[in-house]
Amino acid sequence: MLFGSTLTFADADYQVKCVPNSTMHNDILGCYIDEYKTADKKLNTAYKQKMAGLKKNRKEELQRLQRNWIKEKESKCVVDEANYGRESHFDAMQCEIDMTNDRIKFLKKYK
Repeated sequence: MLFGSTLTFADADYQVKCVPNSTMHNDILGCYIDEYKTADKKLNTAYKQKMAGLKKNRKEELQRLQRNWIKEKESKCVVDEANYGRESHFDAMQCEIDMTNDRIKFLKKYK
């Protein structure tokens, strides 16, 4: 269970701690959502910076790759409350956070 746990990322660039002050489902979920928003903001910044430095053909390729990645994330990070209960919201959010942080690393290395 994740109640009262501390969530951290190994990479120093993504050091975010989520320590909910409550054991209520919505409070914990809100903490995950805040972490995701932070990661998503960093992803958008990294994407814009990378696109600014690419030639047209590489921009088009990165746009295609990004669209495919979004589809993959949407299909992989799903809430399955019927089978796994309300905690599946936490798993889905953690999946989105992890995939987003991995994507930031990918973008930083993309040439």
